[in-house]
Amino acid sequence: MRTFLLSILLALATPLSTYACSEPSAPSCATRYGSFDDEWEFDRCKDEMESYKSEVEDYMTCRNREAQEAIDDANRDNRQAESDYSDAVDSFNRRARSN
Repeated sequence: MRTFLLSILLALATPLSTYACSEPSAPSCATRYGSFDDEWEFDRCKDEMESYKSEVEDYMTCRNREAQEAIDDANRDNRQAESDYSDAVDSFNRRARSN
């Protein structure tokens, strides 16, 4: 159990740059000061914000998928470690019985 938790912590501590998911940036129109000059500029920025929302949702889905893959890998590694330990105990017990 301790190994499993350590694996998760290590996966979460891995820098974002190592992941295939690309975090989107907010459209520049959303962070400017002042009001919109006209309706066209407002509509254009609104469209960019809707696209940004979709990109953020895709990014979150991607990150969740990567996190699940990391957990699956950790579980697989833990099962292998448990199996290796069990094999070693069996081998030890066989040797102990032969003495």
